[in-house]
Amino acid sequence: MGKHGLMIDRESLEPAGMRLMGRLFAHASFEQCRYLGAWLGLGLYAVIGKRRQAAVANVRLAFPHLSHAAAEQYARRAAMNFGMTFAEFMHLPNATKQEVRDYCECIGTEHIDAALAAGKGALLMSGHMGSWEVMAARMTQEFPISVIVRPNSNPGVQAVIDAERAAIGMKTISKNDHGKLALTALRQNRALAILNDQHAGPGGTLLPVFGQPTRMVTSVGRLAMISGAPILPIYGIRRRPWLRDGRVVVKIEPAFCVPNPGKDPAAREEAIRAATLRGIAELEKVITHFPDQWLWLHRRWRDADGAVFPA
Repeated sequence: MGKHGLMIDRESLEPAGMRLMGRLFAHASFEQCRYLGAWLGLGLYAVIGKRRQAAVANVRLAFPHLSHAAAEQYARRAAMNFGMTFAEFMHLPNATKQEVRDYCECIGTEHIDAALAAGKGALLMSGHMGSWEVMAARMTQEFPISVIVRPNSNPGVQAVIDAERAAIGMKTISKNDHGKLALTALRQNRALAILNDQHAGPGGTLLPVFGQPTRMVTSVGRLAMISGAPILPIYGIRRRPWLRDGRVVVKIEPAFCVPNPGKDPAAREEAIRAATLRGIAELEKVITHFPDQWLWLHRRWRDADGAVFPA
């Protein structure tokens, strides 16, 4: 109950707020979305006390040499980037294909061409880095692509997100039922994108990220081993300076494959583990180069997993 006895209906309020902001961003340019989104991100950063503290702690865990002030600056800028990405996402259905192409450059598409030429699909391994939604919209223009997504806890918010993605022609597969659907997409020789940088929950595999244990999703390596599809790291990085430029550059790295060692369970799990560790190394590399563009607000490391945070 609220102060005056009114029930705050979060499930209705959040999607209504998204739709309201969506109408604002829909008719703005990409440049205006960056400016408005940056302020939105700063406002968000100011009011989310526990998440703000978690973001700063995450930065200091990954980069222990940083001062608290420097870590806070990265966390604040990451919140700005999140706001910009949200604004761009809400604008995408109103953007023409040419506007998206002008705003987002792709480097390395020949690696996906080569992967799809083999006929087994391609696994695009990415994360919540830079402008991941603009990256996805741009890639739908280049290749037949499906994206595995984690459903929002608010069904109303998820409905808004689904409508936005459907409007730009993005095919999505829920994380909760991705097994057969994901393999079907690969067998149809589609590119399948997975953002596997979020905490996997209690069922995830404990692996080190920046030297600290955390629960990781291993489905990218597992799908690659079963299907024979190669894995290609891919990230959509925002150009600097953000507000004056801020356009997105999608860089696609060369593919690597996961060997299928046959029916030996231990050998199979070791191959999946090795592929996941290679993916972690790629993630660490891009975060190190662009530390203010990753979603530090997410609780990537947790005490229950054995992570040790700086004092």
